Amino acid sequence: MEISKRLVLINTASGILAKTLNVSVVLWLHQYLLRRISPEEYSLLPLLMSMIVLLPLVTSILTAGLGRFVLTTYAQGDDRGVTQIVSTMFPLLLAVALVILAGGGTLAWHVDKVLRVPPERLGDARIMMALLVFSAALKPPCTVFSVGFYVQQKFVLYNLISVGNEILRISLLFVLLFGFGTRVLWVVVANVTAELVLTTTMVVMSRRMIPALRFRAQEIQWERARELVSFGGWSFVGHLACRLKETTVLLMLNRFAAPDVAVFSLGILGRRQISLWTDVIAGPLYPVVTGMHALGAKERIRHIYLRGGRLALWMMLIVGLPAAIYAPPIIRLYAGQGYIEAAVVMVFILASLPTTGGTWMIWQVANALGRVREIGLSILATELAVVMVTWGMVHGLGWGATGVALTAGIFGIAYDVLFLWPLGLKLAEVRFGTWVRQTLIPGLTPGCVAGVVWAGLAVWLVPDTWLELALCILSGTICYMAVLLGCCLEPKDRDDLARVLVRMREFRQHRWPVRRHGSKEVSHVY
Repeated sequence: MEISKRLVLINTASGILAKTLNVSVVLWLHQYLLRRISPEEYSLLPLLMSMIVLLPLVTSILTAGLGRFVLTTYAQGDDRGVTQIVSTMFPLLLAVALVILAGGGTLAWHVDKVLRVPPERLGDARIMMALLVFSAALKPPCTVFSVGFYVQQKFVLYNLISVGNEILRISLLFVLLFGFGTRVLWVVVANVTAELVLTTTMVVMSRRMIPALRFRAQEIQWERARELVSFGGWSFVGHLACRLKETTVLLMLNRFAAPDVAVFSLGILGRRQISLWTDVIAGPLYPVVTGMHALGAKERIRHIYLRGGRLALWMMLIVGLPAAIYAPPIIRLYAGQGYIEAAVVMVFILASLPTTGGTWMIWQVANALGRVREIGLSILATELAVVMVTWGMVHGLGWGATGVALTAGIFGIAYDVLFLWPLGLKLAEVRFGTWVRQTLIPGLTPGCVAGVVWAGLAVWLVPDTWLELALCILSGTICYMAVLLGCCLEPKDRDDLARVLVRMREFRQHRWPVRRHGSKEVSHVY
């Protein structure tokens, strides 16, 4: 079984294009709302969203291992095994969906008992929560029929559908915001409607790809359920801990420092978008690493771990460093002087990027090896500590959003260095010295050099317009790319970059690649 770099590159590029559209809309939408509605109304969106994400996380116990096990079974040509997995998990997921509907509906009606909601916004809050609960309940039973895109690595098609769905969401937003007035309620209405269309489309097309994704009562095998739940349980622990921390932090701010909810949500917006970008890029790599493990290709796993961390640092720091250095003018231009405290939050939240990027591939490797238990437990312990310290910061010291961000930044760096670094090296079977030489040093070097340029320009010139800000960031970015391309690329990186440039040139000339006489055949395999 060959693992094509070309396929991974195409899948990743399509994901980047889809995410570009999504991020552009998100950034415009938040700016539009911040400048036109009150902080109290704006705060409803992050508060309700942070609560609702906990509901589908419960189902991740049942769904986390679906893609991995269906992929393995399908690769063996066992269509009946695929049907058994689907038939076993669908009743469980349907039952969970009904529980979510019942519990979430009750929560929606009594939302004012959990959150501090202004009386004039209570009706909107109930409607928004009810719609979000409906969307969250719909996804679990549909997930089991939608894994065909993952199994067959049809990420390009998936992303094209996502782009179409994003256009639908944008259209609905424009109609509602400009036709019926600026209300945060319309954001949820547009999102839920688009999600319903997307889920239906994914289920239909996934089942066309793999007809074995069907429910048959006689094919239920409860022993398979125990295997999937055992795998998904630890993944659930890790993801739940992360989401629970964010929800708890926002609830504490809502209770003891309500005005800081909007400030904190704005301050973490940049880091959240960076994480979403890297998740999109990482998505096509999960089946790749799983396939490597199935082949027993340990050397390939070591190589992709080292290279993935290096690439992640380059991607994160070229965005995160200027965002942190120019945080005050970015916030001032984006949302206004009234939200300037969000700049401090942004700096603290982005501070852990240099320590996080080097272990970017740890989830893919742990998922392939079936070793998610260690990560899940460590995340749970760390996030519980963050919540406890945050409670002291907010309730005891009254630090608000700044104290929360400082706590998250310190604990994030400590967690990366003390736990994720050694665990990632252990799972990938990589020596620390090798990782430092091939990942950490080349990954950080462009940022260290360009950071001096960005910081110097920030001291010399305080940008007052988007144009001045863009020119300052562009100057450092040119330096960043010069150092990266000139000093930090491995020989294999240069070969792959040259190959991509050749194919881009051939594409522009509207012709297929022509091999020269006597040239060696180029392998597109990891």
